[in-house]
Amino acid sequence: MTLNIIISLIVLLLIILFKIFLVKKNKLVFKKDLYQQAHKLNIFLYCFSFLIFLIALFISSKNSTSSLEIIINALSIALIPFPLTINTLYLTTFKDEEKISHIKTIVTNIYDAKLIKAFNKSGINVLVLSNKKIKTKITTITEDEIDNVSLRKNLIIKTSNLDLLNKLPKTTTYYEFNNLDDAYNKIYNARGVADNYIRTIKYNINTYLPLLLCYFAFTIAGFPTINNLLLILLLKVYTIIVSEFVYKKMPFDTDINIRKPKPVSIFIGRQELFINIMESFCIVFAIAVPYMFTLAQGVTLNFANTIYFISFLYVNIFMTYSLFSEHNIFYNIFKSLKSIRLDLYVLISIGITIIFNYFTYFTTRNVGLKNYFSSLIVSLVPILIFELTKFARFTTTRKKVK
Repeated sequence: MTLNIIISLIVLLLIILFKIFLVKKNKLVFKKDLYQQAHKLNIFLYCFSFLIFLIALFISSKNSTSSLEIIINALSIALIPFPLTINTLYLTTFKDEEKISHIKTIVTNIYDAKLIKAFNKSGINVLVLSNKKIKTKITTITEDEIDNVSLRKNLIIKTSNLDLLNKLPKTTTYYEFNNLDDAYNKIYNARGVADNYIRTIKYNINTYLPLLLCYFAFTIAGFPTINNLLLILLLKVYTIIVSEFVYKKMPFDTDINIRKPKPVSIFIGRQELFINIMESFCIVFAIAVPYMFTLAQGVTLNFANTIYFISFLYVNIFMTYSLFSEHNIFYNIFKSLKSIRLDLYVLISIGITIIFNYFTYFTTRNVGLKNYFSSLIVSLVPILIFELTKFARFTTTRKKVK
């Protein structure tokens, strides 16, 4: 117990120092609406973690007589929703991309029919300020004919005053008078960065929510709970690395350039969040049922723990493969072989599962190849459910190859 606490404190200190470094390094990042919503999410998770601590403290007090053990057990459970992974994620993801990730209108003096069509596919209308005679089907008006309704569609406004529309909303308007192609690429990149940020948030939900649900499921069903403080902190280190170096570098989704601009007020859509939560429940089934089944069969706790950890890590691996692109997971596995970051992540994760077989510090043991591969196969089940929702999206709007 003492060694576990000492090592845990060292790991926690290293995480805190790393987070302080990230904050100082990225203090000049542009912060607007998305940052404020991310900040609110962090505050919610801090408060939620404290509530979980109190609940776990009450539950642990019924199963232990040692005050120190009660506190440590409760703290380990409270750390599951604690946002150590995502509390600085916005700062390390964005520079100034949030400025243009919600753009709905382009104001320019450049007429380019091809780019205007591309912007329109992205849900963006183009307002061209020019006195030149342009042969086009786009409506042409004078300065006196401008009204709020007309500014919501493509327009050519006969004027030489490039400051004419300076009073349009700054968060949804982009002004470009030099290189329209550059504007398109910047908006595309900004959308992709913002989308990968949300994808990383959802990855963390699908990682930690199942663990928390498993804790309560095991408690209610009368099974031993897995509440090792050091193990939770090492998991935080693991997800920090995966979030910062794998998910942020994922290929952009195939429909980034044909989506409508995401409203400034929306962080994660209700439908997205609902699907995310449902996926978490599927993951609970994949990692909790084998754990409880093996214990019910009379095997040792070490054996059940190993099955649980292996299943959890392979769910993490398969989930990442599934999210790599809009193609099916098996195609992604081969496609991702070119991604060094993802390859290293997978190899390290598989290495950890093997360590659990031979390293007994976390109450684990060697479960043999048969049970190891059984855990691997079971962990694929919830991901195949993810694939069904992906297939539904792909057959409707996402048809371009990454």
